[in-house]
Amino acid sequence: MRKIILIFGALCSISAFAQSTKDLYMPREYQKAYRNETRSHEGTAGKNYFQNTADYKINAEFFPEPKLLVGRETITYKNNSPDTLSQIFINLYQNIFKKGEARDGYIDTLNIHNGVKIKNIKVNGVSIDLNKCVYFSTLLTFRLPEYLIPEGVINIDIEWEQSMPKTGMFRIGTYDQTSSFIGYWYPKVNVYDDIVGWNTFGFTGNAEFYNDYGNYDVDITVPANYQVWSSGLLQNAEQILSEKYLALLKMAAKSDTIIHIIGIIDRQENKITKQAQKHCWKFKAENLPDFAFAVSDKYLWDATSIQINGKRVLINSVYNPNSENFRSVADICRKTLRFYSDITPAIPYPYLTLTAFNGERRGMEFPGMINDQEEKDMLETLLITTHEIAHAYFPFLVGTNEQEYAWMDEGLASVIGISALANFAGIKESEIFKMANQKYADQGASLAVDIPLMSGTHHLGDFTSGFSTYVRPIAAFNLLLEYLGNEIFYKAIRDFAKRWEGKHPIPYDLFHTFNKTAGEDLAWFWKPWFFELGYADIGIGDIKKLENKTVVEVINHGGFPIPINLIVKYNDGTEETFHEKMNVWKSGEKTHRIEIPKNNIQKILLDANAPEVHFENN
Repeated sequence: MRKIILIFGALCSISAFAQSTKDLYMPREYQKAYRNETRSHEGTAGKNYFQNTADYKINAEFFPEPKLLVGRETITYKNNSPDTLSQIFINLYQNIFKKGEARDGYIDTLNIHNGVKIKNIKVNGVSIDLNKCVYFSTLLTFRLPEYLIPEGVINIDIEWEQSMPKTGMFRIGTYDQTSSFIGYWYPKVNVYDDIVGWNTFGFTGNAEFYNDYGNYDVDITVPANYQVWSSGLLQNAEQILSEKYLALLKMAAKSDTIIHIIGIIDRQENKITKQAQKHCWKFKAENLPDFAFAVSDKYLWDATSIQINGKRVLINSVYNPNSENFRSVADICRKTLRFYSDITPAIPYPYLTLTAFNGERRGMEFPGMINDQEEKDMLETLLITTHEIAHAYFPFLVGTNEQEYAWMDEGLASVIGISALANFAGIKESEIFKMANQKYADQGASLAVDIPLMSGTHHLGDFTSGFSTYVRPIAAFNLLLEYLGNEIFYKAIRDFAKRWEGKHPIPYDLFHTFNKTAGEDLAWFWKPWFFELGYADIGIGDIKKLENKTVVEVINHGGFPIPINLIVKYNDGTEETFHEKMNVWKSGEKTHRIEIPKNNIQKILLDANAPEVHFENN
C-alpha cells in the first residue's frame, strides 16, 4: 500500500508542475479524438475531422393570440462521419415547458403545456411509427428505416404544433401581449461529433446550445397586420409591404443613416402591409447554426445598414413605443459592427443582417438577432447591446459547445464586448475590468460556486453556472489579455476564429491556438484557472529591512497566477509601483521576493484591482 501511495504522490507531483498543454487532464473521449486525428495538438482540425450538416426547409404559421405555432419541415441531413448511424436524435426545445419535465428555474404556470405534438415523421418518404419514438428530456429519438452510411444523405419530414411562451421565459417569449420573440421553435437534429457521437443533453434552462451548421429556407405566416424579422434575409418584401414602407426598407438597406420605418403614427394608421388576412414572410440564410424570428403588430422599427467586407449588412431595431434608450440601439448596433469588424477583434461580422428586438430581461443572442430588454441608462444599453452582438463570433461564427463549456463563448464575448463598451463610453478597459474583478472577489472560492471551468456547464446549478460562465472566465481572460498584450491576445482570437470558423472547437483547441500565437506554452496558466480547485489571492508576507534595501515577500495563498503590483509609499509623499507579470508563478513557487531600494518607507501594499478573493493580507 505504501508503495502505491508513493507512486501516486509522485504522479501528482509531476502533474502539478506540468508545463505542457499536452499533459493537462483530458477526458478519454478527447484522448480518442486525438488518437483518431480528428483533432491536432497544434490547435487545428485534424486530417480526419468531420462535421455533419443539416439544411432546413420550414413552413410555419404562428397564431399570436393563442401563441400557437404549427409547422412542417424537411431536414436534409448529411452524414459526413465515418460511422454508420442507425438512429436520429432530435431536440424539441419547447418541451422544457411540458408538464413534469425537469427545469433549472421557475416557469410561469401560464406557459406549462402538454408538450410538442408530433403529427407525422417520414424518412425518405417512409413513415415512422410514432408509437415507437422515444422521448426523454427535450429529446426525441427513433430508429431509421435504413442505416445512414458515411457520406449518406436522408430527408426527414416532420409535422408538428406547439404552444409558445405567453410571457418572457428562458430567453424567449411574449413581451407585450402581441410582440413575441420566437426561438428554439422547430425540431432540430442534435449534433453528432467526433468527441461523443450523438450529443444527448436535453435543454433544462441554464445551459444553452450546441448546433450544427446548415442552410435555412423559412416561410412564416402571420396575420396581415403583423411584421416579422428573422435570422435570414427577407425575400418577398414587395409582396407584403405597402409602397411607402417598402421604399423606406430599400432606402435603409443602402443607407448609413437611421431610417424610421415604423413610427407611432404609422401604427395608428395601420397601413404598413398590403391588405389581406394573412401574409407569408419568406426568409433565407446560409451556413447558420440556428434560426430565430420575432413578430409584432405594435413595436416601432428603425433600420440602417453598413458596408462590411464587400457586403451590405441590414440592421433593424424593433422596440416598444414606450422605450427611451432602445431608440439609440440601431446606431449602437451600427457602431458595434464597425468596431468589431475593423478594430477589435478585427473579424468581419459574418451575417447579412442584424435585428435587435426589445424584449428579454436577461439579454440573449441568436444568429443575426439579439433580444434585449429596455435598460435604465445608456451605459447599460451599450453594455448589453455590445455583449450580445459579440456572440456573432462565439458561439455562432465559431461553433463552441455551450452545453459543456459555456465559458468559451461567454468569456470571449465578454472581453470583446468590454473593449467595445470602453471605446463607446470613453472609459478605460481597465476600469470596467475592475468592476468584473469585484464580482470575482465577492464569489471566488465560495462553496459549490467556484469550481473548475472544465467541469462542464450542463450540470451546473443557477449560482454556479453564473460564476463559471461569466465571472471566473472573464477574470482569467482579462489576466491573459494583460499578460500577452492587446496585439497578441486579439491575434490569438483571430487565429482561433480562422481555424474554427464553421466548426466545433473544444477547449484544448483554444489552448493550443493561444500557445501557438503567443509563442509560449501557457499550461502554467491554463491548468490552475481552468482545471483546478483554487483561487486568486496573493498577500504580503515577511518584510526584511536590510542595510541597503528592503525585501518584501509576496505569498501566493490561493495558488492561481496573477500579476504582482506592489505599491510602496514613502514618507516624502511619493510612491513607486513594482510590477511583476503573472508568469513569476509559472514554476509552482508559492513565494516571490521583491527588493526595494533603501528609502524611508511609510506603507507597502498590493494593488487591490487584480482579481482576488481576500484583500486583508494586501
